[in-house]
Amino acid sequence: MGLNREILKGHSQLIILAALARRPMHGYALSEHLRQRMPESFRFGVGMIYPLLHRMEKDKLIRGRWQRILGADRKVYALTHRGQRMLAAKKHDWRLFSSLVSRMIHQPT
Repeated sequence: MGLNREILKGHSQLIILAALARRPMHGYALSEHLRQRMPESFRFGVGMIYPLLHRMEKDKLIRGRWQRILGADRKVYALTHRGQRMLAAKKHDWRLFSSLVSRMIHQPT
């Protein structure tokens, strides 16, 4: 049984911010980065990544700059200061949430 895709939707921004905090990437490189690190049932499709990147750029969480890579122009995304602050806040929220859920499901009845 695979993971529920709704979980991925709720945390997709955190996952992308965390990946781009490691290094700036263009959309396809980001897709490959996530594909290599996530279970198959929990992967982002390319069709999911680009709308998220565009929305995050519009919200000024990331900044895209055109670069020529291997003879092709690609938009490379990096975190902005606002994106770094959002990542820190989302990490904090995730630690708190996962701790509370863990405590509840592992608590003896």
